[in-house]
Amino acid sequence: MSYTAGVADLSEIRVPDDFEREFPGASRSATEVTANLLQIATALISEVERPPREVFGLSVSAFQTLAILEGAGEPLPGHVIAEQLLVSSAGMTSLLDTLERRSLIERRPHPTDRRKNLVYLTADAQLIVDQMLPSIHTVIAHAISDLPEPDRHHLLESLAAIRARLNTMKVQPPPAPRARRKRRSPARTRGRESS
Repeated sequence: MSYTAGVADLSEIRVPDDFEREFPGASRSATEVTANLLQIATALISEVERPPREVFGLSVSAFQTLAILEGAGEPLPGHVIAEQLLVSSAGMTSLLDTLERRSLIERRPHPTDRRKNLVYLTADAQLIVDQMLPSIHTVIAHAISDLPEPDRHHLLESLAAIRARLNTMKVQPPPAPRARRKRRSPARTRGRESS
């Protein structure tokens, strides 16, 4: 299966012409941008997650754990990995148990704090990370390959603008609820346009 096979069935998401009438305060183009951005992000994430899953049977969290350890260049306490993965301590314990059973990590006592363990990457896990990271970067390069370099720069600037706006929005109260207007049924719309 080629990397484009999973993306080929994606089609542009459009909203109806009367969208802004139906949803007061909405923007048709902003909704289309957001819907398409989310769809593409989901598809891209799926493709990035596919190599470790299909080749080594690793979940996203499992591979990310290995990549975090490899990137740190040193053993880490489980809570540090959990913070980076945004998982609970119970979820982290379960994930580490699974990786340890597969001989991909080792937990050893912390040298100065007896209450903690450090998580070490095994040689087998290092081989997996060394094989998978280039594959993942190939997926990313292939997914973006049709976008010329100037367009990539423009996209990054556009994403930065969205990110900045979201950062200001998260400290403001959400917008007040507004009633949705009923859409006219297609039969009623045609009848009014013809009269």
